[in-house]
Amino acid sequence: MKRILIALSLAAMIMMPASAKDKAPKSEKVNKVILLIGDGMGLAATAAWMVDQNYAPTAFDRAQFVGISKTYSKNSRVTDSAASGTAMGVGFKTNNSMLGMLPDGTKPESIAEAAKKEGKSIGIIVTSNVLDATPGAFYAHTESRGNGREIEECLIEFQPDVILGGGLAAFQNEKCDEGTMLDKAIASGMTLARTPEEFYAMDKGPVLGLFAEGNYPMVIDRDSDFLADCLNHTLDMFESNKKGFFIMVEGSHIDHAAHANNTEQLLFEMEEFDKAINAAMDYADTHKGTLVIVTADHETGGASLVSGNKDFHMGDSGIGVKYSTTGHTGSPVMIYSYGASAWKLSGVMENTDINKKMREVLLKAKK
Repeated sequence: MKRILIALSLAAMIMMPASAKDKAPKSEKVNKVILLIGDGMGLAATAAWMVDQNYAPTAFDRAQFVGISKTYSKNSRVTDSAASGTAMGVGFKTNNSMLGMLPDGTKPESIAEAAKKEGKSIGIIVTSNVLDATPGAFYAHTESRGNGREIEECLIEFQPDVILGGGLAAFQNEKCDEGTMLDKAIASGMTLARTPEEFYAMDKGPVLGLFAEGNYPMVIDRDSDFLADCLNHTLDMFESNKKGFFIMVEGSHIDHAAHANNTEQLLFEMEEFDKAINAAMDYADTHKGTLVIVTADHETGGASLVSGNKDFHMGDSGIGVKYSTTGHTGSPVMIYSYGASAWKLSGVMENTDINKKMREVLLKAKK
């Protein structure tokens, strides 16, 4: 562990100017941001994926700069996804379970809402329910992540150009004047896609992709290209918008696998997330002004990588993933950045700073 911490410290030093007198890298114009959040993805999850690939290059190895994010919430040193999502979505710490809202009832504008006001396209792609805490943090404002009806209302009012994931049952079961909340969403101008294939056939939004009754299935029960394929088609749809875009992609089931302390499922989910990161970075390679940020909302499972033999001085005895909890932990998480002005995401920072950095480079009206 000590060696890992030393390595991380050295990496941070390498990635940042040596002193205040040194000049920072030149800022580049950014009009496109892709934020990829591995829910519950601690450093051990990333390391386990690297070991599983026998240390062959992964998407994480492509990062040009790295940083560390402190994830504590306003009222707890161990955050939940609502508070951490809110920190990245609106730029303020809040209490656990609160979504896009501060303890005093204030409802700050999210990075997605601000970007939409400037004419940028907005995409949200998750493997959980589209009403879940992390996606909700970018469009909803409510006292509790459990206020499903209120979150649905916020989504329909906000109308991202593309929002994809699960959650069909919630929209069908919630009644309203229009019939159901699904009827209301369609009446508001959103086009429903019930399968990824229906989405791939669409060339304009707003699209409400509800591909499962609840959460979209875990990778162990399907192929691992879903996130990358959905991201690539969303990028194609947004290509004509010269004002740019903001896209949030969540590998939601990384968290679920870690809660279950199930390493096999964790690695399947990391494979899918890795493909999505590569798709984002490939896009940045061919489209100037694109910033890719990869991070986590918190760490889940208290995972560590241990030698298969307690006498680690011996030759290779294998390695295993051990867990200390089935819940979240207070461990900081990594930030990997790539593309235009990626250097701005290096160093040790609050999770709210991720929002501030995105606003700084993406928005004309800085807040």
